[in-house]
Amino acid sequence: MSYESYLLPLDRLVDLLEQAGLVVTARLEQEPGGLANRPHACLLARKPETP
Repeated sequence: MSYESYLLPLDRLVDLLEQAGLVVTARLEQEPGGLANRPHACLLARKPETP
């Protein structure tokens, strides 16, 4: 089994989500340390509300 992964800067990923029409509602950034050897993040995005 093989796979590809891409590391994107967090701000770039947020921009891509917003360009796709989503609204980022939560953002958690974690710096490297412990077992993690690079920074990582979690984002929560949703469709915008329609009136």
